[in-house]
Amino acid sequence: MTLELSRLSGQVQAMGQEMAARKQAYAERVAQAQHWLSEYAEQAGQLGQIIRESGSGAAIPTSESIDVQHLLPPIPERFTFITADGAEIQPDSHGVAFYYLINIGALVYRHGSGQTPEAYSQPAFGYTEDDTYEDGQPVTGNLLDIKRDLAEITCLADLCAAEPPDATTIAVVDGTLILWTLKDTPPEYQGDKVQAYLQQLDHIRRAGADLAACISRPRRGEVARLLYLAHVGGDIEKANADPHHPMKRLPDYAIFELLPPGARSALFVSPSQINEKYYRPDGHTVHFFYLNLAEEGQQPAIARIEVPAWVADDAGRLALVHGAIIAQARITGDYPYALVRADEMAFISSREREAFEDMVAGALVRAGVPAALSPKQYYKTLTRRGKRKFR
Repeated sequence: MTLELSRLSGQVQAMGQEMAARKQAYAERVAQAQHWLSEYAEQAGQLGQIIRESGSGAAIPTSESIDVQHLLPPIPERFTFITADGAEIQPDSHGVAFYYLINIGALVYRHGSGQTPEAYSQPAFGYTEDDTYEDGQPVTGNLLDIKRDLAEITCLADLCAAEPPDATTIAVVDGTLILWTLKDTPPEYQGDKVQAYLQQLDHIRRAGADLAACISRPRRGEVARLLYLAHVGGDIEKANADPHHPMKRLPDYAIFELLPPGARSALFVSPSQINEKYYRPDGHTVHFFYLNLAEEGQQPAIARIEVPAWVADDAGRLALVHGAIIAQARITGDYPYALVRADEMAFISSREREAFEDMVAGALVRAGVPAALSPKQYYKTLTRRGKRKFR
C-alpha cells in the first residue's frame, strides 16, 4: 500500500469540523433563500427582460409567480414511458489501438398494460480514421460526449417513432437537454451538432411524444441567482460585484426542498442555452422546474426537470410529464425506475471493458497487426490489473 493514511488523519479530522460549520451556515442560507422566494415573488417576475439582456445566469421567470407549488396532477391509467442513457469507452493513445465504444441503454415501460418492459442495448464501435478524427481533432473528451448525446437522443426518437400514433408517450433522458458538451467547441462546429440534435427533438415531437430530461440533485443555482438579483432591486452591477453574497454556490434544489411530495415548482426558462439562436426558432428553448420525487413521510428528493418550449407551453403536456415522472419514481421510491434500468443497460463494467479490450487485441493479432500497449500503459497494467498484456 503506497497511500500513507497516517499522514492524512489530521486533515481528515479538520475536514469533519469544517463540514459541521459549513452545514450550519448552509442551513441558514437555505432558510434565507426560501424566505426570499416568497418575499420577492412578484419583484422577481418583473426581472425577465433584465436577465435576458444582461446574461447574468439567473433563471428567467415565466408568467406564473415564482413561489407557486403545483400539486401532483391526475396520472393516466395507461401511458408509455421511454428512457435512454449512454456510457462510453474513451479512445486511449496508450492502448493497443485507437478506438472508442459508445453503449446506449434504453427501456420502454408501458404503464397499465401488464407487459414486461422492453430493454435495449445498442453498442457503437468507432475505429476508422473517419470515426476517430473529426475536423482534424481526435474524437476524445467532449467530442466523444457529443457523439454519445446524439446517440442517446436518436435512440429515444427512434423508439418514440415506433409507438402507435395514438399512444400516450413520454420520452425522458437522464441529464440535461442543454448540450454542455459543446461549450468549448468552435461556433461552426456547434451549429452542425445542435442542428443534428434538434432534428431528433423534432422527430420526437412529430411522433406525438412529450420530452423531458431528469437531473437528480442538480448543482445549478439559477433560481438562487434570481432571488439575489431581486433582493438588490434588479441591480445587475451590484449583484455581480458582490463575490460573497449569501446565494453564491447555493444549489436550487435546496431551496425547493420545501415542496410537498409529488409537487413541482414554478416553471422557469433556462438562461444557459448553448448557441441559443438554434434553439428558439424551433420552439426548443429549454425550460425547467423542480420536482419532489419522494413519497409521503420521506426526506425530499428534489430533481430538476427540463422540457422544451413545445412541452412547457402546453399545460396538458406539462401535467403529463409531471405525473408520469412521479409514477415512475413511486416504483423505486425516489427516482424514475426506467432511468435506473436504462443506466443499467448502458453501463460498461470493468470486466466487460477488459473483455472487450482482449477481443480487440485478439483481432489485431489474428490480422497480423502487433497489439502492443505503450510502455507507460504496459507497466500500469502490471500493477493495476495483475497480468501482462500483449507485447
